[in-house]
Amino acid sequence: MRLCWYKFWICCAVFFLGLTVPIWAAELTINILAVNGTDKTKEKEINFPLPAELSIDDVLDSAGLKLDYNVNEGSYFVKGHVELTPKETKTFKIRINDIWQIDNQKIEEIKTQIDLSLARIKDTEYYDTGVVRKDSLLQRIDYIIEEQERYADDVEKRIDRFRVYAGELDEIRKNSLSVKYWRSRPPSVEDGNVITLVLEVENSSETKTQTVKKKHYLPTEVKPEHLVGVEGFEVKYDAIEGKSYLIREEELKPKEVKKYKIGIIDIWNIPQVDIENLKDRTRKVYKLLEKTKYVDSAGYLVGNIKKNLEKIESSQSQEKEIKEHISSFRLNTKRFNLAKNDVEALEDLLDAVKEDLERSKLKNVLKRVRSLRDIIDIAKSIFKKPELNTAWKIILGIMVFVGLFTAIHFTIWGRRSKDVVIEDENSEEENQGNEQEDKKE
Repeated sequence: MRLCWYKFWICCAVFFLGLTVPIWAAELTINILAVNGTDKTKEKEINFPLPAELSIDDVLDSAGLKLDYNVNEGSYFVKGHVELTPKETKTFKIRINDIWQIDNQKIEEIKTQIDLSLARIKDTEYYDTGVVRKDSLLQRIDYIIEEQERYADDVEKRIDRFRVYAGELDEIRKNSLSVKYWRSRPPSVEDGNVITLVLEVENSSETKTQTVKKKHYLPTEVKPEHLVGVEGFEVKYDAIEGKSYLIREEELKPKEVKKYKIGIIDIWNIPQVDIENLKDRTRKVYKLLEKTKYVDSAGYLVGNIKKNLEKIESSQSQEKEIKEHISSFRLNTKRFNLAKNDVEALEDLLDAVKEDLERSKLKNVLKRVRSLRDIIDIAKSIFKKPELNTAWKIILGIMVFVGLFTAIHFTIWGRRSKDVVIEDENSEEENQGNEQEDKKE
């Protein structure tokens, strides 16, 4: 006890929403209490982590403490030193944005996307299932809003609920936009087996008639569209449990027991078409890898793929009780995902082969470019680019040379042409003189 008396205490921070602040305030305050319970002045270091969801922009006022980031924890914290006199208490009020509430605008945007997605499949084979899915998504949204309003005055609980429902809302948003989600149908009653789920409702009182309202949780994989005949039960969703459940309020006499049979389409099977798709991808890729350096790794992956798919097919060919059937499905889902990952790894090997081919082609091109560069360098060394003045001098010299050469050529050509003409005239005169002499004789 004497040791405790001399200790310096920094109390845990608490989330505090002042009475003067509206319920849906945009800000919250974290109170960090520093208490000196001793009779001496004490100095101690404050090092308090902030909620992980906060970004640096969400911390509005650190109350004089330094804001820092913890890389390992992935969150911010405040730190500093405080000096307290004997029995003194100091409160550091850290102002932050209230990010732990569902944005109403975001809710409305998601609802709009749900309506648009349903409208796109109107007059198609997916519409009836789409209506059920819309109701299910809207019901999940309403539940989230109800929970937020329920804990509006309790900030700590609202934050806890928000952390659960943030992921739930993201999934709803994803489904609202997913074409695959709206254009997929569960197995029909004709195509798939219907499993009967027996629900029992009992009034435990031996003397009083009571109104019984009990939740009956469904397996995780079951969605509202998988139910066949709900016997008057409402289908709701529990985001915390991550499951749909059935609920019905009714009045039962003392010790009365009622049983209901709910039909569930057998969704605990991996479609054979998906298995065949993996097999087909495996065969095609392996054939292309057979004569490459990756053949050993490819063979290893193919062996694992084949083993997992064979186990799935063998398991699904056996009849089992419902619980064992569901258990086998969950195990087969893991096997299928492993096989799928191995197929993707196999395709990555093929991508590597393509990259190797592209690199080899690129190397050949680079060699040609280098050889061309060598030729260019040689040419440049022989035919150096002259300076501007030198170039003009060369051009002028060539023009003068051509001019002189042309003038001389024409002079010589003219003289030769004249001599040829004179010779022709003289020869004609000689011919005429010879003809006259011949006549005289």
